[in-house]
Amino acid sequence: MDKIQTFKKNGKAGVIYVMEKASKKGFYYGNKKWANLGQGAPELGMIQNCPPRISEVKIPQINHGYAPVAGVKELRKSVANIYNNLFRKDLDSKLSLENVSIAGGGRVALSRIFASMEQINVGYFLPDYASYEGILSVFNNINPIAYELESKNHFKINLDRLKEFIEENKIKALLLSNPTNPTGNLLYGDSLKKLVEIAKEMEFTLILDEFYFNYIFIDSENYVSAQKYIKDVNSDPVVIIAGLTKPWRYPGWRICWAIAPKDIQDLITSTGSFLDGGANHPLQNAALNLLKLDQLRKESKAIKTHFRNKRDYMIKRLKAMNIKIDNKPEGAFYIWANLKDLPKPLNDGMKFFQKGLEENFIVVPGIFFDLNPHSKRKNRKYQNYVRISYSSELKTIKKGLDSINRLIDKYSK
Repeated sequence: MDKIQTFKKNGKAGVIYVMEKASKKGFYYGNKKWANLGQGAPELGMIQNCPPRISEVKIPQINHGYAPVAGVKELRKSVANIYNNLFRKDLDSKLSLENVSIAGGGRVALSRIFASMEQINVGYFLPDYASYEGILSVFNNINPIAYELESKNHFKINLDRLKEFIEENKIKALLLSNPTNPTGNLLYGDSLKKLVEIAKEMEFTLILDEFYFNYIFIDSENYVSAQKYIKDVNSDPVVIIAGLTKPWRYPGWRICWAIAPKDIQDLITSTGSFLDGGANHPLQNAALNLLKLDQLRKESKAIKTHFRNKRDYMIKRLKAMNIKIDNKPEGAFYIWANLKDLPKPLNDGMKFFQKGLEENFIVVPGIFFDLNPHSKRKNRKYQNYVRISYSSELKTIKKGLDSINRLIDKYSK
């Protein structure tokens, strides 16, 4: 028997797909001829007014051994302390290390969470983070059901309509990113509070990907988390994941956390014991130097100014090129760009991406954010969209936008 028939084929996440295609055209990291606007990782170096960056990690001999599956206790305490200080100061119920587990990246944390669940219906949103598709496909205990956001409402969630969706589909868990990847939309204040209340009222588990919780560009908020609206940390059915990847700009460390009621956290850790065995021990200890409130506040202030400036610059340039932006991002570092008014073939996201490779720039076609677990639907949505990232250095963004302008001019003649 052909060996390949033994294994199940899964589609590649959007960023992995585009980077592989780009590499075949000559792209590699550090190639100054290219502009990577498909990037899902933040700018890594010093930005104005940020704290000093870590340049080396010392490893005591004891840290060469395995870490506990739930994570190093001191790190779990530090995570709980960050959230208690930022979001729970005026609340009686406080997080402890028992509410926190450490995992080797966001996908690992989500995999632990879903592998811990019973046979249930799981709701998810369209569009949302491309990598959710693989996670929602691989676990046979979950039945993924899509809730489609409407372009006429700027891809924002209508909470009343959401309640109907939850009830009609008997949803027992709901997954979403906030701020959202790829649209940059943000649930905060009364809307986020209401969502937490709906989860409690309708008895489903709310799973929030809050990796961009300090990439917030509205004036009234510097950080956004559902933790602010959870009354009892051990009974309200909310699970939150985040990590060093975006808020501290250390994606390669692969250190993230899940925050959940203790009973759920015990199940997540138990699953992690056979699923992945635990996160990197030396870097968990090194992360203790980062998880300090003053460090986070300084980093977050720098991020807000630096990334908002890059967002505004990109929006201005794209609009001048007749690229429509349905919603102004309130968080994260992406533009959900509508190409419908561009000349053919550039009004198609996949063709725009392919033509972009000829001009040495990279974007991600919108179809990858039409999550289609198990390939139930034949036709993908968002054909006339691309996700354009403003996470790179400004000089790279400028180079990429110049290349986009040159490509559009070529097909406008």
